[in-house]
Amino acid sequence: MRNFHLKLIIFIILLSFSKTFGQYFMVCQPVEIEKYRGKDFILEGKIFYNREIKNDSWVVLSALFVDEKGKGMKNTINNDDAQAYYKNGNWSSYQLQGKIEKKAKYIAVGITVAGSGSYHVDDFKLFIQDGNNKIEIPVRNAGFEDASLTPWQAQNIDKDTRLSLANDQYFSGKQSLFVDNSNIKMTPTFGNNKENGKFTDVNGVKLYYEVYGKGEPLLLIHGNNSSMASFNQQIDVLSKKYMVIGLDSRGQGKSSSDDQKLTYELMADDINVFLEKINLKKVNILGWSDGGNIAVILGMEHPDKVKKMAIMGAVLYNNETSVFPEINKILNEQVKEMKERGVSENDMNYRLKILLLTEPNINPDSLKKIQAPTLVMAGERDVMPEKHTKLIAEKIPNGKMLIFKGADHEAPSKIPEKFNQAILDFFE
Repeated sequence: MRNFHLKLIIFIILLSFSKTFGQYFMVCQPVEIEKYRGKDFILEGKIFYNREIKNDSWVVLSALFVDEKGKGMKNTINNDDAQAYYKNGNWSSYQLQGKIEKKAKYIAVGITVAGSGSYHVDDFKLFIQDGNNKIEIPVRNAGFEDASLTPWQAQNIDKDTRLSLANDQYFSGKQSLFVDNSNIKMTPTFGNNKENGKFTDVNGVKLYYEVYGKGEPLLLIHGNNSSMASFNQQIDVLSKKYMVIGLDSRGQGKSSSDDQKLTYELMADDINVFLEKINLKKVNILGWSDGGNIAVILGMEHPDKVKKMAIMGAVLYNNETSVFPEINKILNEQVKEMKERGVSENDMNYRLKILLLTEPNINPDSLKKIQAPTLVMAGERDVMPEKHTKLIAEKIPNGKMLIFKGADHEAPSKIPEKFNQAILDFFE
């Protein structure tokens, strides 16, 4: 009866997960953590990529809290960046950290898989940080040494995905989990649509873009180390009223890069040239995080290109008044870890982390150059103090501030209905 109950929990978890993440799927098992509510957890796992990592094919560690009724709580927690831990041709040591929800009975731990690659996974470990004590919580069949995959399960995976035990590649012991997506047919999605997507040459790189809908042009500019796909909760709603242009910034998504130093000014100029290449003279803009920074600079330097713009989670510079210190602490630790792993300074992931730490460098008074009506948004629990968001809104001649109560930097994906309605109301 107990095993049936746990299987039912996994089914509920993965059913809701598939609705949220589309073609992605999760392999997981529930672990009881009721007595550790409110404590920090650390999940570790080893992943081997049989093909080089790609923007649309990757594996990350995942965790989802489950209440007493077997219902998933909030969103699944994943590694923010698969490349941060990736080692080409070797086992990669992934780690995921977070805080256990106060009403959680289980934590479903495992991996999230996307794309058409193939991978080996091994040696899961789950720890609870209780004060100075680091307690290991048993994960059953954590090294995949048993004769079957039990209790690891997946639901709603592609019919051509193969999960099996493998003895040809393992981190320790004699076996690992083999995840083979190499034969799946990728369903076209926003940001990965071969029928819709195009490339155009801009400032020495190739920028990838997709266009949906009809009406006034609305350009989407994504955040750091992401792609247009981050707006997957917006595209359906916005494309019913606007001609939505999704664009991958240089070196991100499907767009290429070169050796030029990454700056927000460079990426704003990329967009200026891009708009000229596709014969758009004036557009509405929705920019999120880095995309907001880029939009601000575009609005300053090329005010003739912007009709209206909405920016979410933007900053003018990076210091203790504009970004909470704990955010920069995490970024510096990530950069340090990358250096220790021998990641090249030319690596795009490394360059994007440095970009966050050193830029932008915008004088607040220069915002008076912006002519476009601007909606300046942030979450109540965003990465920057509300007073910085207020500064941006006040310095823009026709600026308006909106703070999403209870939300954080991920408002577009976590509260899409409220966010989308705010965007529609503003661009109306």
